[in-house]
Amino acid sequence: MSFAAFGTPAFWTSLLRAELILTGNVVFGLVAGELILGSGIVEKLFAPLVPRLERQGIHRAVAGAMLVALGSARPAAAMLSASYADGEITRDEVTFGALSLAFPAYLRRWVGTATVAAGIAGAAGFIYAAALIVRSGLRFVWVLWLLRRKSLFCRGAQCAPAINGMSEETRANTVRPYKTGKNTGPARRRRLLKMLTRSLPWAWGFFAITYALMPQIEYLFTHRVAASGLFGFLPPEGWAVSVSALAHVTAALASAGGALEAGDLDVSHAVLALLVGNMIGTITRTMRQNVGYWMGIFPREMVPGLLRWHLMTLLSLEIVSIALAWLATL
Repeated sequence: MSFAAFGTPAFWTSLLRAELILTGNVVFGLVAGELILGSGIVEKLFAPLVPRLERQGIHRAVAGAMLVALGSARPAAAMLSASYADGEITRDEVTFGALSLAFPAYLRRWVGTATVAAGIAGAAGFIYAAALIVRSGLRFVWVLWLLRRKSLFCRGAQCAPAINGMSEETRANTVRPYKTGKNTGPARRRRLLKMLTRSLPWAWGFFAITYALMPQIEYLFTHRVAASGLFGFLPPEGWAVSVSALAHVTAALASAGGALEAGDLDVSHAVLALLVGNMIGTITRTMRQNVGYWMGIFPREMVPGLLRWHLMTLLSLEIVSIALAWLATL
């Protein structure tokens, strides 16, 4: 798609539909996180589990958020933001705590993902799904190790209690959480509205930029990368599968299934193509799903470190999984 397509009604209709879905997800995450904190349901529902995690060196606020992430990661992240604003956890705890939410959230939906993947792409789809859950589990263990040894990474204000380490401007602009039985009613609604008005513009902006750049990114890989001799480890049919992942994982699985049925790819190359596509989509997924939301709920100075650790832990394991899949094709 060229830049001229930005002026077509179809582009804006599609973008608006996607932004509405994003808006619903953000609103749900913030409202649910606020309600969960106020209700005390985490302490009641997971009473036996939170103390056990706390004995392992994980703050009870982070432990509670990880358990809530089994349902959804967005309200869990909002809970961490509120705990940080209240001075309960440090910057390192909220950073690595936020990264630890991905595995519980993915674990809940993995069975469905694996079933769909196997149904569309057969053995290649199931191997791909298995690789994703193993990789996500390894990343979770890695992040927990970082979380429990957070003092190794503390520098200055990062080791201080959150409130004491905040600048006056950050402290004034941070949405404070409420306690059960206190600060309810109008004050709570105003606080939630403030967080929504901070989060949504960032989320809308990052999503729109990524959405507009998707055709150019797709062209880069299909016409430049695939044609380059430096990337001959994957045949052109494999690159077609990888690039289709930019649209949706289902599109990549369908493309892989078609290539397998036509005999253009074998199972090992199909798995490699799917994993490459997953890594290609990492940056766009981060921009669409994470950065805008993080910018809205966490202090601005925290986001660069959170983004750096997110990409480092994610991309390094993705590269390892791709290298192992490539060795399987030899």
